[in-house]
Amino acid sequence: MTSKSLCFKLMKEDLKRRVWTIALTVLGLTFTLLVPVAVKSSSYLDMVRKHMDGYQTQRAAEGLVKMVGVNGLVIACLLAAAVVWAVSGFRYLHNSRQVDFYHSIPVKRHQLFLASYFNGIGVPMAIYLIIQVLSVALVFRAGIGGRLLGSTWWKILLLNLVYYSMIYTTMVIAMMMTGNMVVALLGMAVFCGYGPAVMLLAMLYKSTWFHTFYETEAQIMALKRAVNNTSPFANYMFAIADFSYDSLGVRRVAGAAAVTVILAVIAYALYHIRPSEAAGKAMAFKKTESPIKHLIALPVGVVFGMFFYGLRSTVPWAVFGVLCGTGLTCCIMEIIYHFDFRKLFANWMHLAACFAISLLLVLAGMYDWYGYDSWLPDGGSVTSAAVVFHYDDDWVTYGDVEIKDDYAGRKMATWKYEGQTDYGFKHMNLTDIYTVMELGKKGVEADKKARSQKEDVWTFGERCTIEYRLASGKSVYRQYYIPSEDMKPLKTAVYDSGEYKKGIYPVLEQTSSDVVSVWYQQYNRKESLDLTAEETAHLLAVYQKELEELSMAAREKELPIGTIQFRTGKLEEGIAVNNENDYGYSLEDRCYYPVYPSFTRTLEDLEHAGIQLARLDTETVKDIMLLYYWDPDDVYGQDGEDSELLNRKWSEDSEYSHTEVYKEKEDLEILIPALVFMDYYNMNSYYELKWPDNAAVYVTADFDVSGNYADRDGRSSAFQINMNKLSEEEIEKFGLAKVPN
Repeated sequence: MTSKSLCFKLMKEDLKRRVWTIALTVLGLTFTLLVPVAVKSSSYLDMVRKHMDGYQTQRAAEGLVKMVGVNGLVIACLLAAAVVWAVSGFRYLHNSRQVDFYHSIPVKRHQLFLASYFNGIGVPMAIYLIIQVLSVALVFRAGIGGRLLGSTWWKILLLNLVYYSMIYTTMVIAMMMTGNMVVALLGMAVFCGYGPAVMLLAMLYKSTWFHTFYETEAQIMALKRAVNNTSPFANYMFAIADFSYDSLGVRRVAGAAAVTVILAVIAYALYHIRPSEAAGKAMAFKKTESPIKHLIALPVGVVFGMFFYGLRSTVPWAVFGVLCGTGLTCCIMEIIYHFDFRKLFANWMHLAACFAISLLLVLAGMYDWYGYDSWLPDGGSVTSAAVVFHYDDDWVTYGDVEIKDDYAGRKMATWKYEGQTDYGFKHMNLTDIYTVMELGKKGVEADKKARSQKEDVWTFGERCTIEYRLASGKSVYRQYYIPSEDMKPLKTAVYDSGEYKKGIYPVLEQTSSDVVSVWYQQYNRKESLDLTAEETAHLLAVYQKELEELSMAAREKELPIGTIQFRTGKLEEGIAVNNENDYGYSLEDRCYYPVYPSFTRTLEDLEHAGIQLARLDTETVKDIMLLYYWDPDDVYGQDGEDSELLNRKWSEDSEYSHTEVYKEKEDLEILIPALVFMDYYNMNSYYELKWPDNAAVYVTADFDVSGNYADRDGRSSAFQINMNKLSEEEIEKFGLAKVPN
């Protein structure tokens, strides 16, 4: 009892010398929380009395709730308070006279520590609790009920208090490890920023030097979790972000509380062993100087080396950068340690070691001494694989509908996207290991060539990403840039397999039970098919079979003539929700897939379902207008009569262009087969298209062919001319050759 009574007396005496800290905390929280809530509450009450628009009133109410919830100003105030309370409680440790005085008091040292430590937690907690409760009372007084306010206010209160204690305890440790206020603040910055900085540097290092480096979404999330666990500040920020998305659990808060207890034990242990003569010195413990200096100098040297290499891409500049980074860091830290500018090179051997290690790290990445980019698995150890060709079939929609409440409490449906690569890795199971290994070999060869020529590897060709699934159960990911001439036969072999298509087209995963309706779209005409369950199942099976059998050779020669959508129940529900609530987010055009002319069984089923397939021919196309144009410099940049004649020839419509409308049947019979609907071309990047450099195409048809393009004079600009479909004589007849220089 005597010990407890003495501790409370010490806490009381401690608070007497920290009145300014209490006042500062009260003022900070009052003006970041209580006063803004009072002002906003008054404004909200005025809006209610004036019977203002319900939407504005709802937004004002939500703003009030956010103020007593995730409030950035309050968080910043608590972070500052944590530092101030730790500094004010243990600043005497940095003054030799005050240390002698406090340690001469007939009180055990641990009681001194506990009195200051618990004051730094208990008093700010009490102040924050009171101001939060008063703020919530004002919110209730404004007429906002508990349904809208919910449990947010007390959950964020608990979260902030736990993380305040963690940040505060971390600052206490910084005070224990140093003997100078400025150095203590620098130490706190290191504690909060070093871990995330090193993790991000490791990521930057790999993405810069490892040309074949690739990380999946899951690996990126794992990195974020790792960053989250390397710093109390980062952990706090991630916790706030999770809280904002209602994903913060009890386990997270309990874990933070447990870490705080561990940090408190460390702080107490450091206080117990801290020598009194450490006051006034940079570091309280001499043994920590060298490790801290090396841990900071090495990554700084690597960063400087990478930065200067990025400026000039030469080894001498990389060496210069490493020397600058390690030299500045080591010299500055020596000055801090000794408080003497003459100690710049007090430990030149440490500087030399940091320089050598940092330079080796930079050169290892630069020349791939790790063998990362040249690595290929043994073919016999690969059980299966997945390959994604980037920028191909990027029209495919991945993900699913997500239905949630908006800010006004209404239901809304949005699309939660998933990346093409992540989807492919989850759903693709290639067993043709030979072709996959050949892709890898070509990628490694291209990377070696790029390194030898000191060029960017991405300029060497097309990008593809591979997942090697090894017999050990491990998956290894690599991305390669392969020259097109090497890529094409291998890409064809991969694409022509059904295993590849199942990993790239989600429609192949659908079952008849998933489909609630079928829609067909051709040009700008969209129709719903009136089908029985059996007919829907048959059409889905037929389409899936023909899409799976679609070959690269076929795609090079033909374009889609329409698109089909097998609408799921969830997509249908999302469309209905948005239509009902007049929410301007369209879902109707998601998940359409191409129908090619070679899909004969699908087209038959569509015709049986009553779909009238639109065709471009001389019966449906009324006219085709060609707008001829050229670069004015080609006209005015030359001397002689030819330029003047050329200018006069096209001056009928404008100075730089001329239009010609073709209506005659013989002209249309030549041009119509060469027409390419660009929306369909964008769904087939393999199609061999060569359009004229000197003409734009505008088409008038009996049905809407506007697509996603602007019109001119009532004609659709959604088409181009494929010159591969025209003979040399026809190209010359219609003036589609380039304007001569």
